[in-house]
Amino acid sequence: MAEINLDKEEEKPLDPAAERLRRKMVRLMAISIGTLFIAVFAVLSAIIYKMNNAPDTKRMIEADINLPETFVVESVDVDGENIVIYGKTAENGAKILFFDKFSGSARGKLNLH
Repeated sequence: MAEINLDKEEEKPLDPAAERLRRKMVRLMAISIGTLFIAVFAVLSAIIYKMNNAPDTKRMIEADINLPETFVVESVDVDGENIVIYGKTAENGAKILFFDKFSGSARGKLNLH
């Protein structure tokens, strides 16, 4: 069998066109890797920013909500920072009332006839 001795073999120098192509490829690879690191850093920074600036959802909710006297509550829903109360009035008109979850202040109402 023939022995392969790689230590004694010398690499032949590349011709000028192949050397230019190799340099372009190395430059493109460096730019691509740099862009990748910048993108990964941006994503990780955004994740850390969102985690540190997340709203305090564990805050205790305590608010006084003033409802009309003839209002009969049918259901209550919490959506984001709103409390939505569905109900009917004495005139048999349906209403949807919106209140701020943390302060209890009225945000709006819908009259359904």
